[in-house]
Amino acid sequence: MRKRKKYNPLKQAQTLAKHSLRNTAIGCIPGHTECQLLDLSSQSLMPITNSTVKLITGLRHPWSVFIAAFGVDHNGDHYMKSKEIFVQDPQFQSEMVETLNTHHVQLCKEFNASHLISVGWLATPYKKDWQEEEAFNLLDKLGALQFSSSNDNEVVETQ
Repeated sequence: MRKRKKYNPLKQAQTLAKHSLRNTAIGCIPGHTECQLLDLSSQSLMPITNSTVKLITGLRHPWSVFIAAFGVDHNGDHYMKSKEIFVQDPQFQSEMVETLNTHHVQLCKEFNASHLISVGWLATPYKKDWQEEEAFNLLDKLGALQFSSSNDNEVVETQ
């Protein structure tokens, strides 16, 4: 007689998440109120559903994060400094907050303060090697370059 495999709801949820979140990234620009869901294959915004939120926040994932700081030089050209973070052990999305904050603070310290206009990040709940141009375009779509610096080095959003 053949033995039946035991039903494991955690394994089923992880399999569902792996397939549902393929080619999906979460992006955030701190000047905006919410994070956005992005389809990496079409480089477009996706609607956020309750089931997607549960898959992202309710399971541990091996996160790959691209953090960036954006600036405008004295010629008016936009530029970006970035860093990739790879999480070795799967973590909940909520556990990533402190890691992201620490790395963003360090990146901003290394950035020319008079040029800084915004920061942002992109994260995938799976291993991904980020291409700088792809990440720049996605963060631009989220509005990372819609900020400017005033004479007092205050960052203001330009609609």
